[in-house]
Amino acid sequence: MLLGSVLVVALVTMGMTALLVNILERRHEGEQFAFQTVQLTDESYDPAEWGKNFPLHYQMWQATSEMVPTDHGGSKPVQVTMADGTTRTATESRLEHDPRLVTMWTGYPFSVAYREARGHAYMLEDQRLTRRVLEFNQPGVCLNCHASTYPVMKQLGDGDINKGFEIMNKMPYEEATKLAEHPVACIDCHDATTMELRITRPAFAEGMKKLKAHEGVTDYDVNRDATPAEMRTFVCAQCHVEYYSRARARR
Repeated sequence: MLLGSVLVVALVTMGMTALLVNILERRHEGEQFAFQTVQLTDESYDPAEWGKNFPLHYQMWQATSEMVPTDHGGSKPVQVTMADGTTRTATESRLEHDPRLVTMWTGYPFSVAYREARGHAYMLEDQRLTRRVLEFNQPGVCLNCHASTYPVMKQLGDGDINKGFEIMNKMPYEEATKLAEHPVACIDCHDATTMELRITRPAFAEGMKKLKAHEGVTDYDVNRDATPAEMRTFVCAQCHVEYYSRARARR
């Protein structure tokens, strides 16, 4: 009888211990942002590598290559004949839809080529093949928001993206673009270790610092001081922004 009671207590204790361990494991899993299959680092530039840990997010990124009309505009594919006689898929010309733009932009590269927008997956390809680049001598500063420039600036600046930013801007576009391997990618907006949102475009960080100084806020650092809600806007705004490039300064 005593032995039976001991066995019952032992089994109950084992069961309670197993339940507690299971609860702690589930709680730990709930605190994880992803189940890692690969170790991402600050040198993980290929979005496909990030996709191994975040397959749904990667699928959404890949969806930007789809060319279909949507409620928000989308894009319609057309075949375009290049100068060398080859054809490629692009979007419709806005200049053909509204010839007044040619007059308005006379003397500017936009007067010879300006097409409807399409997904992020095409941003680097479309810039490399536009007549605005092929027929005009453009500077590297044009690459800032058409490619995954975080690795480019990091390489040029020996780890200092601000230094790399200044170097890239002054390079001829045809040289700078050779350093870019991807359109905008995960590494441009996320810290590879913490997955926190971050700003990697020095121009935006500098612009926000000047804006805040004008508002009376000193020593503003967008990556340190912006709220999570602001960062959800800022990571897009660092490229989706109206800009003016000073020709001589190349920035």
